[in-house]
Amino acid sequence: YNKFKIKTIKMIISNNQAKTIDRFVPHTSTVPANEGQTVGLFLRERVSPATLEDRNKKVVLMIHGGFAPATVAYDLQYKDYSFMRHLALAGYDVFAMSHTGYALSPRPYMDDPANVDDSFQAELIPHILKEKTPPHYPFKLVSSQTEWDEIATIVDFICELRQVAQVSLVGWSTGTPRSGGYAVQNPSKVDKIVMFGIAPFFASEKPPTVIPEKGAPTLLQTKDFLLNNRWRDHVKTPDQLDDPQVCEAFWQEAMSIDPVGAQWERNGQGIVRAPNRMNFGWKSNLAQIKAPTLMLLGEFDDYDKRIEAWHALNCPHKMFIKVAHSSHFMQFEKNRHLLYRATAQWLQNGSVDGHQSGELFGDADGKISFL
Repeated sequence: YNKFKIKTIKMIISNNQAKTIDRFVPHTSTVPANEGQTVGLFLRERVSPATLEDRNKKVVLMIHGGFAPATVAYDLQYKDYSFMRHLALAGYDVFAMSHTGYALSPRPYMDDPANVDDSFQAELIPHILKEKTPPHYPFKLVSSQTEWDEIATIVDFICELRQVAQVSLVGWSTGTPRSGGYAVQNPSKVDKIVMFGIAPFFASEKPPTVIPEKGAPTLLQTKDFLLNNRWRDHVKTPDQLDDPQVCEAFWQEAMSIDPVGAQWERNGQGIVRAPNRMNFGWKSNLAQIKAPTLMLLGEFDDYDKRIEAWHALNCPHKMFIKVAHSSHFMQFEKNRHLLYRATAQWLQNGSVDGHQSGELFGDADGKISFL
């Protein structure tokens, strides 16, 4: 990570009227494994030239979930499946960050296969590990607080870069407690929030007594488990995936930015790596969020479990949309267009199709009515 320690690295590409700018933003790490070190957090920006010149531009930061980093979650390079590009062409200055433990940000101790959690090491035997091996770094890697610290660095960088006082946040899955926790700690810096694929409550509301907790830094998901058990098993209607090949495109994008994980799976299909986290505070933070918040949840996304987060949300300006024919991966399914439209409208006006609050239902064609 040495080359990213001091200055920001930029790569600018023109793509269909929306520039792509990749940076590594300097951050003093609070992750126990590299605490105090200056590291480079990966940050992608998608923005049109016209938006850059707009003094009143709306700025958005997108926060990824538990196993798909920024570029995979929000800027998939496949047909029209880039959420970031859609928002950029709608006039937003759009950023997406990757946290510690996810490509292309730092992944301390994660390249050592012995540091894979014991429950996943069988996936690496015998082709990577000869047998189960105790971790060389015997602790979990990141916590809710270290991730809120990283968001704080990124938001401050964006505000200075674009000369704005606030940003809006978009969170998917575990990105919802990440964004929500930051918003509670920094209410003056958050304009509006969109959360989809809402995370269920964590096992604990309080941080561990001792940080870091004992364990191992790295968790794994195989291609079969992620695409079949987590995604295709929740595809319940024939038209839910309007292009079934997007599943393979998602996987290939994940492997393209993680050459280590791409070599670890025994059948040559690669494996997704993620940090082992110490999560806390989600339920209590939901009661303290002040920014106008839109939540969307797919009807096939463990609905009864995840809906609890909506019931715990206590901000004065809020709205919920139950999205028909959608799973946890709704941004890659047919009703992604409802997600894109609702996000763009909420971040601009605090409303969706004229609705400003309440519980609504988005049908299979994206039409919204009261639930």
